[in-house]
Amino acid sequence: MQESILKTIFKSYIETVWKTKFVFILVFWFITTLIGIAEPIVFTQIIKQLEEYFKTWVFEISIFINLILFWWLFIILTISSWFIYSYIFISKPLVAHYKNITAKFSSKIINMTYDKYLKNKPWNIYKILDRWTDSEFWFLHTFFLDYYKNFISLITIIIVLFYFHIKMALLTFSMLPIMILFWIYFYKKLYPIQSELNKKWEAVFWDIWNIMSNFLLTKSLTLEKYFNKKIDYQLNHILDEQLKVDKWWSISNIYTASIVMISRIIVLWFWVYYVISGEISFAELFLFFAYIWWIYFPLGFIFSQLRKVQELLTAIQRLYTKFDNIEKDTIKWWIKLEDVEWNIEFKNVCFEYIEWIKIINNINFKINSWETIAFVWNTWAWKSTIVNLILRLWDISSWEINIDSINIKDINKESLRDNIWLVSQDNSLFNSSIKENLLYANPKASKNELEQALKKAEANFVFDLKEGIDTVIWERWLKLSGWEKQRLSIARLFLKNPKILILDEATSALDNKTERLVKKALDNLMKWRTSIIIAHRLSTIQGVDRIYMLENGKIVEAWNYNELMTKQAKFYSLANPEHLIIN
Repeated sequence: MQESILKTIFKSYIETVWKTKFVFILVFWFITTLIGIAEPIVFTQIIKQLEEYFKTWVFEISIFINLILFWWLFIILTISSWFIYSYIFISKPLVAHYKNITAKFSSKIINMTYDKYLKNKPWNIYKILDRWTDSEFWFLHTFFLDYYKNFISLITIIIVLFYFHIKMALLTFSMLPIMILFWIYFYKKLYPIQSELNKKWEAVFWDIWNIMSNFLLTKSLTLEKYFNKKIDYQLNHILDEQLKVDKWWSISNIYTASIVMISRIIVLWFWVYYVISGEISFAELFLFFAYIWWIYFPLGFIFSQLRKVQELLTAIQRLYTKFDNIEKDTIKWWIKLEDVEWNIEFKNVCFEYIEWIKIINNINFKINSWETIAFVWNTWAWKSTIVNLILRLWDISSWEINIDSINIKDINKESLRDNIWLVSQDNSLFNSSIKENLLYANPKASKNELEQALKKAEANFVFDLKEGIDTVIWERWLKLSGWEKQRLSIARLFLKNPKILILDEATSALDNKTERLVKKALDNLMKWRTSIIIAHRLSTIQGVDRIYMLENGKIVEAWNYNELMTKQAKFYSLANPEHLIIN
Protein backbone atom coordinates (compact mmCIF):
# COMPACT_ATOMS: atom_id res chain seq x y z
CA MET A 1 0.00 0.00 0.00
CA GLN A 2 2.68 2.52 1.07
CA GLU A 3 4.96 1.62 -1.84
CA SER A 4 2.10 2.10 -4.30
CA ILE A 5 1.09 5.53 -3.01
CA LEU A 6 4.73 6.67 -2.85
CA LYS A 7 5.13 5.80 -6.53
CA THR A 8 1.92 7.70 -7.32
CA ILE A 9 3.07 10.79 -5.39
CA PHE A 10 6.48 11.03 -7.06
CA LYS A 11 5.06 10.23 -10.48
CA SER A 12 2.58 13.09 -10.03
CA TYR A 13 5.35 15.44 -8.85
CA ILE A 14 7.65 14.54 -11.76
CA GLU A 15 4.79 15.38 -14.15
CA THR A 16 4.99 18.94 -12.79
CA VAL A 17 8.77 19.50 -12.60
CA TRP A 18 9.84 17.08 -15.38
CA LYS A 19 12.23 14.21 -14.81
CA THR A 20 15.43 16.17 -15.62
CA LYS A 21 14.65 18.89 -13.10
CA PHE A 22 13.66 16.30 -10.48
CA VAL A 23 17.07 14.62 -10.83
CA PHE A 24 18.77 18.03 -10.72
CA ILE A 25 16.93 18.87 -7.49
CA LEU A 26 18.18 15.66 -5.87
CA VAL A 27 21.75 16.24 -7.07
CA PHE A 28 21.79 19.89 -5.93
CA TRP A 29 20.45 18.99 -2.51
CA PHE A 30 23.04 16.21 -2.29
CA ILE A 31 25.79 18.81 -2.87
CA THR A 32 24.14 21.26 -0.45
CA THR A 33 23.97 18.56 2.22
CA LEU A 34 27.65 17.70 1.76
CA ILE A 35 28.54 21.37 2.22
CA GLY A 36 26.42 21.53 5.36
CA ILE A 37 27.99 18.53 7.10
CA ALA A 38 31.55 19.69 6.31
CA GLU A 39 31.58 22.22 9.17
CA PRO A 40 32.88 19.83 11.89
CA ILE A 41 35.81 18.91 9.59
CA VAL A 42 36.76 22.61 9.40
CA PHE A 43 36.74 22.79 13.19
CA THR A 44 38.91 19.70 13.52
CA GLN A 45 41.57 21.48 11.48
CA ILE A 46 41.48 24.40 13.94
CA ILE A 47 41.79 21.98 16.87
CA LYS A 48 44.76 20.33 15.14
CA GLN A 49 46.44 23.74 15.00
CA LEU A 50 45.99 24.06 18.75
CA GLU A 51 47.34 20.54 19.31
CA GLU A 52 50.43 21.41 17.27
CA TYR A 53 50.87 24.59 19.31
CA PHE A 54 50.93 22.65 22.61
CA LYS A 55 53.47 20.23 21.13
CA THR A 56 55.85 22.74 19.51
CA TRP A 57 54.76 26.04 21.13
CA VAL A 58 54.71 27.46 17.60
CA PHE A 59 51.43 28.95 16.34
CA GLU A 60 50.99 29.36 12.55
CA ILE A 61 48.89 32.51 12.54
CA SER A 62 48.60 32.59 8.72
CA ILE A 63 47.16 29.05 8.63
CA PHE A 64 44.75 29.92 11.43
CA ILE A 65 43.55 33.06 9.61
CA ASN A 66 43.10 31.06 6.39
CA LEU A 67 41.00 28.52 8.27
CA ILE A 68 38.84 31.26 9.78
CA LEU A 69 38.39 32.88 6.35
CA PHE A 70 37.55 29.49 4.87
CA TRP A 71 35.05 28.95 7.66
CA TRP A 72 33.33 32.29 6.88
CA LEU A 73 33.30 31.41 3.19
CA PHE A 74 31.80 28.07 4.13
CA ILE A 75 29.03 29.80 6.14
CA ILE A 76 28.18 32.13 3.23
CA LEU A 77 28.14 29.20 0.80
CA THR A 78 25.93 27.15 3.14
CA ILE A 79 23.38 29.96 3.60
CA SER A 80 23.31 30.74 -0.13
CA SER A 81 22.90 27.12 -1.19
CA TRP A 82 20.18 26.64 1.41
CA PHE A 83 18.21 29.61 0.06
CA ILE A 84 18.61 28.49 -3.56
CA TYR A 85 17.52 24.98 -2.74
CA SER A 86 14.66 25.76 -0.34
CA TYR A 87 13.11 28.54 -2.45
CA ILE A 88 14.00 27.88 -6.10
CA PHE A 89 14.17 24.07 -6.06
CA ILE A 90 11.64 23.25 -3.35
CA SER A 91 9.07 25.99 -2.67
CA LYS A 92 8.48 27.12 -6.28
CA PRO A 93 8.06 23.62 -7.77
CA LEU A 94 5.94 22.49 -4.81
CA VAL A 95 3.59 25.46 -5.10
CA ALA A 96 3.29 24.78 -8.84
CA HIS A 97 2.60 21.12 -8.08
CA TYR A 98 -0.02 22.06 -5.48
CA LYS A 99 -1.70 24.22 -8.11
CA ASN A 100 -1.60 21.38 -10.64
CA ILE A 101 -3.08 18.69 -8.39
CA THR A 102 -5.79 21.09 -7.16
CA ALA A 103 -6.66 21.94 -10.77
CA LYS A 104 -6.52 18.26 -11.74
CA PHE A 105 -8.84 17.04 -8.98
CA SER A 106 -11.24 20.01 -9.14
CA SER A 107 -11.54 19.35 -12.88
CA LYS A 108 -12.47 15.75 -12.13
CA ILE A 109 -15.15 16.94 -9.71
CA ILE A 110 -16.61 19.50 -12.10
CA ASN A 111 -16.58 17.03 -15.01
CA MET A 112 -17.86 13.97 -13.17
CA THR A 113 -20.92 12.29 -14.61
CA TYR A 114 -24.26 13.10 -13.00
CA ASP A 115 -24.93 9.53 -11.92
CA LYS A 116 -21.49 9.42 -10.25
CA TYR A 117 -22.37 12.64 -8.43
CA LEU A 118 -25.60 11.10 -7.14
CA LYS A 119 -23.70 8.04 -5.87
CA ASN A 120 -21.26 10.18 -3.88
CA LYS A 121 -21.60 12.41 -0.85
CA PRO A 122 -20.96 15.91 -2.27
CA TRP A 123 -19.67 17.19 1.08
CA ASN A 124 -17.30 14.25 1.36
CA ILE A 125 -15.83 14.97 -2.07
CA TYR A 126 -15.39 18.65 -1.23
CA LYS A 127 -13.83 17.85 2.16
CA ILE A 128 -11.29 15.51 0.59
CA LEU A 129 -10.36 18.13 -1.99
CA ASP A 130 -10.25 20.96 0.54
CA ARG A 131 -8.33 19.22 3.35
CA TRP A 132 -6.23 16.61 1.63
CA THR A 133 -4.78 18.23 -1.48
CA ASP A 134 -2.25 19.93 0.78
CA SER A 135 -1.24 16.53 2.25
CA GLU A 136 0.82 15.79 -0.85
CA PHE A 137 2.40 19.25 -0.64
CA TRP A 138 3.50 18.76 2.96
CA PHE A 139 4.66 15.21 2.40
CA LEU A 140 6.94 16.29 -0.45
CA HIS A 141 8.07 19.31 1.59
CA THR A 142 8.99 17.01 4.49
CA PHE A 143 10.70 14.55 2.14
CA PHE A 144 12.96 17.09 0.45
CA LEU A 145 13.80 19.24 3.49
CA ASP A 146 14.06 16.56 6.17
CA TYR A 147 14.06 12.95 5.01
CA TYR A 148 16.24 13.21 1.91
CA LYS A 149 18.65 15.65 3.62
CA ASN A 150 19.05 13.49 6.72
CA PHE A 151 19.43 10.31 4.68
CA ILE A 152 22.24 11.84 2.59
CA SER A 153 23.85 13.25 5.74
CA LEU A 154 23.73 9.86 7.45
CA ILE A 155 25.33 8.00 4.53
CA THR A 156 28.05 10.66 4.12
CA ILE A 157 28.85 10.80 7.86
CA ILE A 158 29.11 7.01 8.01
CA ILE A 159 31.68 7.09 5.19
CA VAL A 160 33.63 9.98 6.82
CA LEU A 161 33.77 8.36 10.27
CA PHE A 162 34.82 5.00 8.87
CA TYR A 163 37.58 6.82 7.00
CA PHE A 164 38.93 8.37 10.23
CA HIS A 165 38.60 5.38 12.59
CA ILE A 166 36.91 2.08 11.72
CA LYS A 167 36.54 0.69 15.24
CA MET A 168 35.24 3.96 16.64
CA ALA A 169 32.78 4.24 13.75
CA LEU A 170 31.46 0.72 14.41
CA LEU A 171 30.89 1.60 18.06
CA THR A 172 29.18 4.87 17.13
CA PHE A 173 26.74 3.11 14.81
CA SER A 174 26.30 -0.04 16.89
CA MET A 175 22.80 0.82 18.06
CA LEU A 176 21.65 2.29 14.76
CA PRO A 177 20.32 -0.96 13.17
CA ILE A 178 18.33 -1.71 16.35
CA MET A 179 16.81 1.76 16.27
CA ILE A 180 15.83 1.47 12.59
CA LEU A 181 14.33 -2.02 12.94
CA PHE A 182 12.43 -0.92 16.01
CA TRP A 183 10.81 2.01 14.18
CA ILE A 184 9.97 -0.09 11.11
CA TYR A 185 8.12 -2.46 13.42
CA PHE A 186 6.17 0.35 15.04
CA TYR A 187 5.31 1.96 11.72
CA LYS A 188 3.92 -1.24 10.22
CA LYS A 189 1.98 -1.97 13.39
CA LEU A 190 0.34 1.44 13.76
CA TYR A 191 -0.19 2.46 10.11
CA PRO A 192 -3.35 0.35 9.45
CA ILE A 193 -4.83 1.28 12.84
CA GLN A 194 -4.39 5.00 12.18
CA SER A 195 -5.87 4.60 8.70
CA GLU A 196 -9.06 3.14 10.15
CA LEU A 197 -9.20 5.88 12.77
CA ASN A 198 -8.97 8.53 10.06
CA LYS A 199 -12.04 7.00 8.40
CA LYS A 200 -13.94 7.14 11.69
CA TRP A 201 -13.02 10.80 12.16
CA GLU A 202 -14.33 11.42 8.65
CA ALA A 203 -17.61 9.67 9.50
CA VAL A 204 -18.13 12.01 12.49
CA PHE A 205 -17.69 15.12 10.34
CA TRP A 206 -20.05 13.66 7.75
CA ASP A 207 -22.73 13.28 10.44
CA ILE A 208 -22.21 16.90 11.50
CA TRP A 209 -22.59 18.03 7.88
CA ASN A 210 -25.71 15.88 7.51
CA ILE A 211 -27.25 17.66 10.51
CA MET A 212 -26.34 21.11 9.23
CA SER A 213 -27.68 20.42 5.74
CA ASN A 214 -31.01 19.37 7.32
CA PHE A 215 -30.99 21.94 10.10
CA LEU A 216 -34.68 22.86 9.85
CA LEU A 217 -35.69 19.20 10.00
CA THR A 218 -33.40 18.67 12.99
CA LYS A 219 -35.05 21.57 14.82
CA SER A 220 -38.62 20.69 13.88
CA LEU A 221 -38.21 17.08 15.09
CA THR A 222 -36.25 18.22 18.19
CA LEU A 223 -33.39 15.88 17.35
CA GLU A 224 -30.70 17.98 19.05
CA LYS A 225 -30.34 15.67 22.06
CA TYR A 226 -30.31 12.57 19.87
CA PHE A 227 -27.57 13.89 17.59
CA ASN A 228 -25.54 15.27 20.50
CA LYS A 229 -25.66 11.88 22.17
CA LYS A 230 -24.75 10.08 18.94
CA ILE A 231 -21.78 12.33 18.13
CA ASP A 232 -20.60 12.27 21.74
CA TYR A 233 -20.64 8.46 21.67
CA GLN A 234 -18.70 8.38 18.39
CA LEU A 235 -16.11 10.86 19.65
CA ASN A 236 -15.59 9.00 22.94
CA HIS A 237 -15.14 5.73 21.07
CA ILE A 238 -12.63 7.28 18.66
CA LEU A 239 -10.85 9.05 21.51
CA ASP A 240 -10.27 5.75 23.33
CA GLU A 241 -8.79 4.18 20.21
CA GLN A 242 -6.73 7.26 19.33
CA LEU A 243 -5.26 7.40 22.84
CA LYS A 244 -4.15 3.76 22.53
CA VAL A 245 -2.32 4.60 19.29
CA ASP A 246 -0.80 7.75 20.82
CA LYS A 247 0.31 5.74 23.83
CA TRP A 248 2.28 3.40 21.57
CA TRP A 249 3.84 6.36 19.78
CA SER A 250 4.89 7.79 23.15
CA ILE A 251 6.36 4.43 24.18
CA SER A 252 8.31 4.37 20.94
CA ASN A 253 9.80 7.77 21.81
CA ILE A 254 10.98 6.34 25.16
CA TYR A 255 12.70 3.48 23.32
CA THR A 256 14.32 5.90 20.93
CA ALA A 257 15.64 8.12 23.73
CA SER A 258 16.94 5.03 25.56
CA ILE A 259 18.78 3.78 22.48
CA VAL A 260 20.38 7.20 21.98
CA MET A 261 21.53 7.33 25.63
CA ILE A 262 22.97 3.80 25.46
CA SER A 263 24.82 4.72 22.27
CA ARG A 264 26.29 7.84 23.88
CA ILE A 265 27.45 5.88 26.95
CA ILE A 266 29.12 3.20 24.80
CA VAL A 267 30.80 5.77 22.59
CA LEU A 268 31.91 7.95 25.50
CA TRP A 269 33.47 4.96 27.31
CA PHE A 270 35.54 3.91 24.34
CA TRP A 271 36.40 7.51 23.42
CA VAL A 272 38.19 7.89 26.76
CA TYR A 273 39.98 4.59 26.22
CA TYR A 274 41.16 5.42 22.67
CA VAL A 275 42.27 8.96 23.61
CA ILE A 276 44.28 7.71 26.60
CA SER A 277 45.85 4.94 24.50
CA GLY A 278 46.71 7.50 21.82
CA GLU A 279 44.72 5.79 19.04
CA ILE A 280 42.78 8.96 18.29
CA SER A 281 43.55 12.64 18.69
CA PHE A 282 41.44 15.30 20.35
CA ALA A 283 40.57 16.62 16.88
CA GLU A 284 39.20 13.21 15.87
CA LEU A 285 37.44 12.98 19.24
CA PHE A 286 35.73 16.28 18.49
CA LEU A 287 34.73 15.02 15.02
CA PHE A 288 33.05 11.91 16.42
CA PHE A 289 31.45 13.90 19.23
CA ALA A 290 30.04 16.43 16.74
CA TYR A 291 28.75 13.87 14.28
CA ILE A 292 26.98 11.67 16.81
CA TRP A 293 24.46 14.50 17.20
CA TRP A 294 24.09 14.62 13.42
CA ILE A 295 23.16 10.94 13.36
CA TYR A 296 20.89 9.97 16.23
CA PHE A 297 18.96 13.15 16.79
CA PRO A 298 18.04 13.73 13.10
CA LEU A 299 17.03 10.07 13.01
CA GLY A 300 15.01 10.56 16.18
CA PHE A 301 13.31 13.53 14.53
CA ILE A 302 12.54 11.48 11.41
CA PHE A 303 11.07 8.65 13.44
CA SER A 304 9.07 11.05 15.60
CA GLN A 305 7.55 12.42 12.36
CA LEU A 306 6.53 8.96 11.14
CA ARG A 307 3.07 9.36 12.63
CA LYS A 308 2.57 12.63 10.75
CA VAL A 309 3.92 11.06 7.56
CA GLN A 310 1.62 8.11 8.14
CA GLU A 311 -1.40 10.43 8.38
CA LEU A 312 -0.30 12.31 5.26
CA LEU A 313 0.12 9.09 3.27
CA THR A 314 -3.29 7.85 4.43
CA ALA A 315 -4.88 11.13 3.35
CA ILE A 316 -3.08 11.07 0.00
CA GLN A 317 -4.15 7.46 -0.55
CA ARG A 318 -7.78 8.47 0.07
CA LEU A 319 -7.35 11.46 -2.25
CA TYR A 320 -6.14 9.42 -5.21
CA THR A 321 -8.48 6.50 -4.54
CA LYS A 322 -11.48 8.83 -4.45
CA PHE A 323 -10.66 10.91 -7.50
CA ASP A 324 -9.07 8.27 -9.71
CA ASN A 325 -12.39 6.41 -9.61
CA ILE A 326 -14.46 9.41 -10.64
CA GLU A 327 -15.80 8.92 -14.13
CA LYS A 328 -15.50 12.14 -16.13
CA ASP A 329 -18.37 13.50 -18.19
CA THR A 330 -16.23 13.82 -21.28
CA ILE A 331 -16.90 16.43 -23.94
CA LYS A 332 -15.63 14.77 -27.12
CA TRP A 333 -15.38 15.77 -30.77
CA TRP A 334 -18.71 14.16 -31.61
CA ILE A 335 -21.38 15.77 -33.81
CA LYS A 336 -22.19 19.41 -33.06
CA LEU A 337 -25.77 20.56 -33.51
CA GLU A 338 -25.98 22.96 -36.42
CA ASP A 339 -28.82 23.70 -38.86
CA VAL A 340 -31.25 21.23 -37.28
CA GLU A 341 -35.00 21.63 -36.81
CA TRP A 342 -35.00 20.44 -33.18
CA ASN A 343 -37.42 17.53 -33.48
CA ILE A 344 -37.09 15.17 -30.50
CA GLU A 345 -37.98 11.49 -30.71
CA PHE A 346 -37.88 8.72 -28.07
CA LYS A 347 -37.66 5.20 -29.55
CA ASN A 348 -38.26 2.20 -27.27
CA VAL A 349 -36.55 3.96 -24.36
CA CYS A 350 -36.06 1.93 -21.20
CA PHE A 351 -34.10 3.06 -18.16
CA GLU A 352 -33.23 1.68 -14.76
CA TYR A 353 -31.23 3.20 -11.88
CA ILE A 354 -30.97 -0.18 -10.21
CA GLU A 355 -30.61 -3.36 -12.23
CA TRP A 356 -33.91 -5.14 -12.97
CA ILE A 357 -36.02 -2.23 -11.65
CA LYS A 358 -37.24 -0.31 -14.68
CA ILE A 359 -38.06 3.35 -14.12
CA ILE A 360 -38.99 4.03 -17.75
CA ASN A 361 -40.39 1.12 -19.67
CA ASN A 362 -40.44 1.17 -23.49
CA ILE A 363 -41.50 4.79 -24.06
CA ASN A 364 -42.11 6.06 -27.60
CA PHE A 365 -43.10 9.61 -28.54
CA LYS A 366 -42.09 12.44 -30.85
CA ILE A 367 -42.01 16.21 -30.33
CA ASN A 368 -42.00 18.17 -33.55
CA SER A 369 -40.03 21.37 -33.85
CA TRP A 370 -41.71 24.42 -32.30
CA GLU A 371 -44.22 22.18 -30.56
CA THR A 372 -45.01 22.50 -26.86
CA ILE A 373 -45.80 19.28 -25.03
CA ALA A 374 -46.45 18.55 -21.37
CA PHE A 375 -45.87 15.62 -19.05
CA VAL A 376 -48.22 14.95 -16.16
CA TRP A 377 -47.99 11.98 -13.90
CA ASN A 378 -49.26 9.92 -11.08
CA THR A 379 -47.05 8.85 -8.17
CA TRP A 380 -43.59 7.46 -9.12
CA ALA A 381 -43.88 8.30 -12.79
CA TRP A 382 -40.26 9.56 -12.84
CA LYS A 383 -41.07 12.32 -15.30
CA SER A 384 -37.82 14.21 -14.53
CA THR A 385 -35.82 11.17 -15.64
CA ILE A 386 -36.97 11.89 -19.20
CA VAL A 387 -35.51 15.38 -18.91
CA ASN A 388 -32.21 14.00 -17.57
CA LEU A 389 -31.99 11.56 -20.47
CA ILE A 390 -32.47 14.35 -23.00
CA LEU A 391 -29.64 16.26 -21.32
CA ARG A 392 -27.47 13.10 -21.45
CA LEU A 393 -26.92 13.14 -17.72
CA TRP A 394 -26.92 9.35 -18.08
CA ASP A 395 -25.42 7.42 -20.96
CA ILE A 396 -26.61 3.87 -21.47
CA SER A 397 -26.84 1.64 -24.51
CA SER A 398 -30.39 0.29 -24.33
CA TRP A 399 -32.29 3.25 -25.73
CA GLU A 400 -32.41 5.69 -28.60
CA ILE A 401 -33.23 9.39 -28.32
CA ASN A 402 -32.90 11.39 -31.51
CA ILE A 403 -32.74 15.04 -32.43
CA ASP A 404 -33.57 15.24 -36.15
CA SER A 405 -32.62 11.55 -36.58
CA ILE A 406 -29.25 12.11 -34.83
CA ASN A 407 -28.84 9.85 -31.80
CA ILE A 408 -27.91 12.10 -28.86
CA LYS A 409 -25.23 9.57 -27.90
CA ASP A 410 -23.40 10.76 -30.99
CA ILE A 411 -23.85 14.45 -30.19
CA ASN A 412 -21.20 16.48 -28.41
CA LYS A 413 -22.54 17.02 -24.87
CA GLU A 414 -21.48 20.64 -24.77
CA SER A 415 -23.25 21.37 -28.05
CA LEU A 416 -26.35 19.50 -26.86
CA ARG A 417 -26.61 21.25 -23.49
CA ASP A 418 -25.83 24.68 -24.95
CA ASN A 419 -29.07 24.43 -26.88
CA ILE A 420 -31.22 23.22 -23.98
CA TRP A 421 -32.30 25.25 -20.96
CA LEU A 422 -33.94 23.78 -17.90
CA VAL A 423 -35.89 25.76 -15.31
CA SER A 424 -36.71 23.40 -12.45
CA GLN A 425 -38.27 23.40 -9.01
CA ASP A 426 -34.77 23.45 -7.52
CA ASN A 427 -33.80 26.95 -8.55
CA SER A 428 -30.11 26.82 -7.78
CA LEU A 429 -28.14 30.03 -7.61
CA PHE A 430 -24.40 30.43 -7.13
CA ASN A 431 -22.96 32.27 -4.15
CA SER A 432 -22.15 35.38 -6.19
CA SER A 433 -23.90 38.54 -7.34
CA ILE A 434 -27.26 38.53 -9.13
CA LYS A 435 -25.49 39.94 -12.19
CA GLU A 436 -22.97 37.09 -12.26
CA ASN A 437 -25.74 34.52 -11.87
CA LEU A 438 -27.54 36.00 -14.87
CA LEU A 439 -24.38 36.24 -16.98
CA TYR A 440 -23.78 32.50 -16.59
CA ALA A 441 -26.68 32.11 -19.04
CA ASN A 442 -25.25 34.64 -21.50
CA PRO A 443 -21.78 36.08 -20.71
CA LYS A 444 -22.08 38.65 -23.51
CA ALA A 445 -25.38 40.13 -22.32
CA SER A 446 -25.46 43.93 -22.00
CA LYS A 447 -26.79 45.80 -18.98
CA ASN A 448 -29.96 46.61 -20.91
CA GLU A 449 -30.47 42.92 -21.82
CA LEU A 450 -30.06 41.94 -18.17
CA GLU A 451 -32.65 44.49 -17.10
CA GLN A 452 -35.10 43.40 -19.82
CA ALA A 453 -34.73 39.75 -18.79
CA LEU A 454 -35.49 40.67 -15.17
CA LYS A 455 -38.57 42.63 -16.23
CA LYS A 456 -39.89 39.78 -18.40
CA ALA A 457 -39.47 37.40 -15.45
CA GLU A 458 -41.34 39.85 -13.19
CA ALA A 459 -38.18 40.09 -11.04
CA ASN A 460 -38.51 43.84 -10.53
CA PHE A 461 -37.64 43.40 -6.84
CA VAL A 462 -33.97 43.40 -7.93
CA PHE A 463 -34.17 47.08 -8.87
CA ASP A 464 -35.36 47.93 -5.33
CA LEU A 465 -32.30 46.34 -3.71
CA LYS A 466 -29.66 48.73 -2.41
CA GLU A 467 -26.98 47.33 -4.71
CA GLY A 468 -29.36 46.30 -7.50
CA ILE A 469 -28.08 43.53 -9.77
CA ASP A 470 -24.71 43.71 -7.99
CA THR A 471 -26.28 42.37 -4.79
CA VAL A 472 -24.42 39.24 -3.64
CA ILE A 473 -26.54 36.18 -2.93
CA TRP A 474 -25.43 34.57 0.30
CA GLU A 475 -24.49 30.95 0.65
CA ARG A 476 -27.57 28.66 0.47
CA TRP A 477 -29.52 31.65 -0.91
CA LEU A 478 -30.50 33.01 2.51
CA LYS A 479 -31.16 36.48 1.10
CA LEU A 480 -33.85 35.34 -1.36
CA SER A 481 -37.23 33.71 -0.93
CA GLY A 482 -38.37 30.78 -3.07
CA TRP A 483 -40.38 32.92 -5.49
CA GLU A 484 -37.48 35.40 -5.85
CA LYS A 485 -35.10 32.60 -6.77
CA GLN A 486 -37.61 31.23 -9.27
CA ARG A 487 -37.98 34.60 -10.97
CA LEU A 488 -34.20 34.92 -11.32
CA SER A 489 -34.06 31.42 -12.83
CA ILE A 490 -36.69 32.43 -15.36
CA ALA A 491 -34.75 35.64 -16.10
CA ARG A 492 -31.75 33.45 -16.96
CA LEU A 493 -33.98 31.58 -19.36
CA PHE A 494 -34.79 34.77 -21.29
CA LEU A 495 -31.07 35.55 -21.51
CA LYS A 496 -30.12 32.06 -22.70
CA ASN A 497 -32.65 32.00 -25.53
CA PRO A 498 -32.33 28.20 -26.08
CA LYS A 499 -33.56 26.03 -28.96
CA ILE A 500 -35.12 23.48 -26.61
CA LEU A 501 -36.91 24.71 -23.52
CA ILE A 502 -37.73 22.52 -20.50
CA LEU A 503 -39.91 23.89 -17.71
CA ASP A 504 -40.01 21.57 -14.70
CA GLU A 505 -42.57 23.15 -12.36
CA ALA A 506 -41.08 26.48 -13.43
CA THR A 507 -43.84 28.61 -11.95
CA SER A 508 -44.72 26.48 -8.93
CA ALA A 509 -43.34 28.97 -6.39
CA LEU A 510 -45.17 31.96 -7.88
CA ASP A 511 -48.48 33.38 -6.75
CA ASN A 512 -51.39 33.31 -9.22
CA LYS A 513 -51.02 36.94 -10.31
CA THR A 514 -47.26 36.67 -10.92
CA GLU A 515 -47.72 33.30 -12.62
CA ARG A 516 -50.09 34.82 -15.16
CA LEU A 517 -47.63 37.62 -15.97
CA VAL A 518 -44.63 35.27 -16.25
CA LYS A 519 -46.63 32.70 -18.23
CA LYS A 520 -47.50 35.34 -20.81
CA ALA A 521 -43.80 36.08 -21.32
CA LEU A 522 -42.99 32.36 -21.43
CA ASP A 523 -45.73 31.72 -24.00
CA ASN A 524 -44.13 34.30 -26.28
CA LEU A 525 -40.73 32.70 -25.77
CA MET A 526 -42.00 29.18 -26.53
CA LYS A 527 -43.56 30.11 -29.88
CA TRP A 528 -40.39 29.47 -31.84
CA ARG A 529 -38.94 26.68 -29.72
CA THR A 530 -39.39 23.01 -29.01
CA SER A 531 -40.73 23.09 -25.46
CA ILE A 532 -41.36 20.51 -22.74
CA ILE A 533 -43.45 21.39 -19.68
CA ILE A 534 -43.65 19.32 -16.51
CA ALA A 535 -46.33 20.67 -14.20
CA HIS A 536 -49.20 20.05 -11.81
CA ARG A 537 -51.17 23.21 -12.55
CA LEU A 538 -53.80 22.98 -15.30
CA SER A 539 -53.26 26.65 -16.08
CA THR A 540 -49.71 25.80 -17.18
CA ILE A 541 -50.61 23.01 -19.60
CA GLN A 542 -54.06 23.77 -21.00
CA GLY A 543 -52.74 25.42 -24.16
CA VAL A 544 -50.02 22.93 -25.11
CA ASP A 545 -50.06 20.90 -28.33
CA ARG A 546 -50.02 17.54 -26.60
CA ILE A 547 -50.12 16.13 -23.05
CA TYR A 548 -48.46 12.83 -22.12
CA MET A 549 -49.66 11.18 -18.96
CA LEU A 550 -47.14 8.88 -17.28
CA GLU A 551 -47.88 6.09 -14.87
CA ASN A 552 -45.38 3.53 -13.57
CA GLY A 553 -42.84 4.57 -16.16
CA LYS A 554 -45.20 4.22 -19.12
CA ILE A 555 -47.25 6.60 -21.26
CA VAL A 556 -50.87 5.72 -20.56
CA GLU A 557 -52.58 8.65 -22.33
CA ALA A 558 -51.52 11.19 -24.97
CA TRP A 559 -53.72 13.91 -26.47
CA ASN A 560 -54.38 17.62 -26.17
CA TYR A 561 -56.16 18.96 -23.11
CA ASN A 562 -59.69 19.17 -24.53
CA GLU A 563 -59.56 15.67 -26.02
CA LEU A 564 -58.24 14.18 -22.76
CA MET A 565 -61.02 15.84 -20.80
CA THR A 566 -63.62 14.64 -23.31
CA LYS A 567 -62.24 11.09 -23.08
CA GLN A 568 -62.82 11.17 -19.29
CA ALA A 569 -60.16 8.56 -18.50
CA LYS A 570 -57.18 8.73 -16.14
CA PHE A 571 -56.18 12.30 -16.90
CA TYR A 572 -59.74 13.46 -16.38
CA SER A 573 -59.87 11.78 -12.96
CA LEU A 574 -56.90 13.88 -11.84
CA ALA A 575 -57.88 17.15 -13.49
CA ASN A 576 -60.13 18.50 -10.75
CA PRO A 577 -59.59 20.34 -7.45
CA GLU A 578 -59.94 17.18 -5.36
CA HIS A 579 -57.01 15.37 -6.96
CA LEU A 580 -53.40 15.84 -8.06
CA ILE A 581 -53.76 18.45 -10.80
CA ILE A 582 -55.31 21.58 -9.32
CA ASN A 583 -56.84 24.40 -11.33
